[in-house]
Amino acid sequence: MRVLFLLIVVANVWLYALGQGWVAPRPEDAGRDRGRVGQELSAERVTLKR
Repeated sequence: MRVLFLLIVVANVWLYALGQGWVAPRPEDAGRDRGRVGQELSAERVTLKR
């Protein structure tokens, strides 16, 4: 019973660390390109011409 409890605790700690990005990139950030964030346009500066 103690072994099962310890396994569950270790699994929870591992999943928490994975979710926080301590072990690998966060799952939500898998397809994102962080370099493009600085290249985004400001919505205020964009004008539409006909």
